[in-house]
Order: sequence, then C-alpha cells, then structure tokens
Amino acid sequence: MAKSSEAYDRLKSDILRAIIAPGTPLVVAGLKERYGLGWTPLREALSRLEIEGLVVLEHNRGYRVAPVSAGAIRDLQLARRTVEETLLRRSIESGDANWEAGIVAEHHRLSRTPSPAPGIDEAGMTLWEERHDAFHGALLAAGRSESLTRFQRQITEQLQRHHRHMLFDPAARQELDPQAQPSFGDLVERTLGLAHHTRLMEAALDRDTDRAVALLVEHIGFSLAVYAFLWPLEA
Repeated sequence: MAKSSEAYDRLKSDILRAIIAPGTPLVVAGLKERYGLGWTPLREALSRLEIEGLVVLEHNRGYRVAPVSAGAIRDLQLARRTVEETLLRRSIESGDANWEAGIVAEHHRLSRTPSPAPGIDEAGMTLWEERHDAFHGALLAAGRSESLTRFQRQITEQLQRHHRHMLFDPAARQELDPQAQPSFGDLVERTLGLAHHTRLMEAALDRDTDRAVALLVEHIGFSLAVYAFLWPLEA
C-alpha cells in the first residue's frame, strides 16, 4: 500500500506540474526506471489517475497523459463555475469569523507572491499555485458540502495542468509576452493578478453574495479568454 501511494503521489505531481507533458506516453517500463518502483504500484497508480481524468488509456496504445485543449478548458471552467458558485453562496451565508480570518490570511499570503509570468521558474510557479488555490479554498471553505469540495479540488488540479502548459510551452510563452501583446498581457494580469482577487475578498467579507458571485464569474471569464487566445475555440 505504501509503494502504491508513493507511485500515485509522485506520478500525479509530475503530471500536474507538467514535468510530464500532456500527451506523453506512460510506458510502465519507463516509469519503473524513472521512479525506482515496481510494476504493481505503478499500474495501480495509473488506474487511479485514469479515474481522475489525468491519464487516458487508449486501445492498443496504453496509457498517456491526458491532453490539453480548448474544449477541455471550456468544460472544466463550466464545471468550476457551477461548483464554485454554489460553494461561495453557501460560504457567504454560513461562514463565521474564523472563515473571514482565513480569507484575509490567505489573501495576505497571495499578495506577497509574484503572479506567474513568462520566465517564472518552477519554485515560483509552485508557490503561486499553492497560495492562489489556498485563497480560493478559503473563500469556499464554509460551503458545507464534502462532495462538492472534493469535486472542486479535482477541477482545480486539472486547471493547474493547463496553466502549466500555457506558461511553460514555448509557443504559448511567446504569445504570453506582455510586451509583444500589450492587450493580452493586461488580460493575463486580470486573470492571475491580485486586484481582482482583492475585490472578490471584499465582496465576500461584506456578505454581498450577488457581487461576489459576479466577480467569480468574471474571473472565470478572464481565464477562458486567455485560453481562447492560445487555442482556437473550435479546437
């Protein structure tokens, strides 16, 4: 069991961080050499990751990392909006002083973290992801639904892969250069920067549910616009 958990954790981490790129074949023999683990725990890990949608099993071709695409992004963002709207409304309705303090604390940590930009290194990206996801998690923490919270975390992980691909893929990085594309750079800043997160925090703390949800929807719309710029929506 310990080896299976280790295989799952290490392989999942490499997929989420795009160390193993989308579409990469996952041959068990190669994974065995890479991680120094046996066939059984690696096969069990691949089965679990297939259930989570992080790898796909193709007939006569074996496992590979799930691809990224505009279609997948649209679907994930629709799921994100549906789940997070519900959790945010419930959190604003039932959140107490500890919930408020958690939001403020995570916003402070996020404010101390540079937003992702072309040229960001692995450590910087990892830190931003952790603090960004912690902030959004704090907003939704009083949602009182284990099932929705678990689903929200799975969606967040899938989106993390797409963020990584967008920032570290050479073609995407060229498009993301704010000096080459000033208007697009502004869009990226709206999506990943602090200002919009600050307004979202303020609306939640003011218990202004409609405004908070509108800001969340706008935030998701910014993200979709970034992806649409990089991948045609018909893809």
